[in-house]
Amino acid sequence: MRKAVFYGRYSSVNQTEQSIEGQLHVCERYAEQHDIKIVAQYIDRATSGTSDKRQEFQRMIADSRKQGFEAVLVYKLDRFARNRYDSALYKKKLRENGVRVVSATENITDTPEGIIMEGLLESMDEYYSAELSRKCKRGLKESFDKGRFIGCIAPYGYQVTDHYLQVNPATAPIAQQIFQRYADGERQADIIADLNQRNIPNASGRQWNTCNISKMLQNTVYIGQYSVSTMKGISPCPAIITQEVFDKVQEHRARCVHESRKNRTNFNYILTGKAVCGECGHPVCGHSTDKGARHYYRCSKCCHSAGKAVQLHETVKGALQEYLTEEKLTQLANAAYTEYQKEENAPTNEYDILKQDLTAVEKKLQNAVDALLSGLNSERVRRTIEELEQKLSELTERLNAVSAPAPIFTQEHFRIALKRLIANAQAEDLKELVDTIVDRIIVKDKQAIICINITNETNEPPLEQILCMVKDSSVCIPTRSNTMQTADATECFLASL
Repeated sequence: MRKAVFYGRYSSVNQTEQSIEGQLHVCERYAEQHDIKIVAQYIDRATSGTSDKRQEFQRMIADSRKQGFEAVLVYKLDRFARNRYDSALYKKKLRENGVRVVSATENITDTPEGIIMEGLLESMDEYYSAELSRKCKRGLKESFDKGRFIGCIAPYGYQVTDHYLQVNPATAPIAQQIFQRYADGERQADIIADLNQRNIPNASGRQWNTCNISKMLQNTVYIGQYSVSTMKGISPCPAIITQEVFDKVQEHRARCVHESRKNRTNFNYILTGKAVCGECGHPVCGHSTDKGARHYYRCSKCCHSAGKAVQLHETVKGALQEYLTEEKLTQLANAAYTEYQKEENAPTNEYDILKQDLTAVEKKLQNAVDALLSGLNSERVRRTIEELEQKLSELTERLNAVSAPAPIFTQEHFRIALKRLIANAQAEDLKELVDTIVDRIIVKDKQAIICINITNETNEPPLEQILCMVKDSSVCIPTRSNTMQTADATECFLASL
């Protein structure tokens, strides 16, 4: 009996879990008929098939390296991908791991005709997706031009009636109070605290926070100008506040931003670019209080708090120290030492190049002198000897000015340097460490899932990044700079905050 995994996906929030259940039911029936055992399920919910940025999809590709299954069973090929490039790329990766993609509803054989049929179906899926996207965008643009609201949740103080924004008589007065209080100079934090204390929910029915208050105070919908970032133009709607109050709010905001920048401390948010929100998948960014006294991470979209920056840094540092055992450090040191030897054998530094040039000039000069001594006493030979002597003098001066190359290092030097760097990593060193071996950090519910870069079968992070990282430690090792390689897969582990 062959082993397979089920991959399911639905792409719209309007679709439901029933869509996945239907796909799974068809695939289970197909598996029974073809003597296949489904050993695992990978499901992406409300995720587009035109992109490969799907968490469960990527986990399935990574798991295929373990060779625990022989096939990926899908309802239709468009569930796997609606982009021909992604489809071909990831099918190739699966084939390299001994895994093939099987459609439960499309009769695609392993014959040459089956290859043509699979290509036609994938082209039709991509066309369907592109055409659907174009129609949706055109429909949204037409609705926007007619003044209809095309969002999901109406801004606070409004309600949607027959697809149009209308003033909500229950919440509009509170929205007016928020604008007026801020225009009068009250701090956002005080307004937020007061609203939450009075149990007044925001437009989503949740507590107020800096993110949604800040977006609200900048939204031109409150002065009757409804706009969408992806659309050109402005659609009219009922205004809640006056232009005068709105202008005062923007002036106050500009002053606060200026003061915040003046008081901001030089804090290194080392996880920026690596940390993502476990709630929505968007990047997590560093923030601080008005005076820069507290530093923390917060989602750039849903404003979900990821915790205090210092605490998160220490958690990641401790987790990495625990992950990088003596055995792993020795493996990395040996690999880095091998790379270092390759660099040492190549004449890449100035000292070696000058030494080679000097030897070549000395040889030419000796040949010219030998010719002169043998009786070839011509003006041309004498000029050549003078030019070579001048060049020899210049090279000798430059060689004396250049220090001798660094001493030869052993594998033990590399191991000690790596261990010392990881044990005593400060902010800058920790950032180098994170940038080198961490693919991403998923933060959710006081836990951090740390995904480590894997670039080869021995699970080693990029060698040249290790060399660049080690060179700044107390044991100086000359290296050549290079950019970080893209990991083929990741190894993840959990750390509690």
